[in-house]
Amino acid sequence: MKNVPRRNPPQVKSEGAEAARSQTDLAYEGLREAIIGLKLRPGEMYSESDLAAFVNLGRTPVREALHRLIREELVVTRKNRGIFITPIDVIRQLQLLDVRRALEQLLAVRACEQATEPERREMLELAEACEESARRGDATEFLRVNRRVQDLKARAAHNETLTNTMDLFYGLSRRFWVAYHSRFPDSLSTAAHLHARILQAIATSDPQAAVGASNELLDFLESFTKKTVDLRAAY
Repeated sequence: MKNVPRRNPPQVKSEGAEAARSQTDLAYEGLREAIIGLKLRPGEMYSESDLAAFVNLGRTPVREALHRLIREELVVTRKNRGIFITPIDVIRQLQLLDVRRALEQLLAVRACEQATEPERREMLELAEACEESARRGDATEFLRVNRRVQDLKARAAHNETLTNTMDLFYGLSRRFWVAYHSRFPDSLSTAAHLHARILQAIATSDPQAAVGASNELLDFLESFTKKTVDLRAAY
């Protein structure tokens, strides 16, 4: 098992089931972002105790969080061995992108139809935030904004089934980009610009433009993925 650094203790609510849910959510978010950010390394094995120490929470909320991470294919449990962080896999990534393309098209159309005015205003703000992070060359900020972008797009479709399905794709996709983006200097500006275009199209209720920009984003991600075949991930 690997020794992992201890994070600062999170603030959690103190009463009953609400506190338990809060701790599970904190464990999930902490572990998920550590996996995506490559702090918990692909292909490595960790014990439940390792992960509980990493997020400074008990083993029960970590165990509950792991159920969600297994569903997203970010971890696999190995009986009597521990928790295995799934490796980065080019073929798997291409398969995910193939399925994600159709779902992104549907998401774009439904968000154009269903987004509320406050959601549309937030999309325009996030579109500018995407472009600004690219102008500064700040990949960390872009990833933070991108998480909000994906959450907002899914929420704006107002379709819980679609939202839950899209969640299965984003973690692995973001981790893949984190592992390789520094090897392709233009990837940050291209990704930021395409995300901004999707948001602007949805905000202005233009489904044709939103679908077109979504297809361009998936074309870019597929091309990006194929270029990594002969590269070693930066972790």
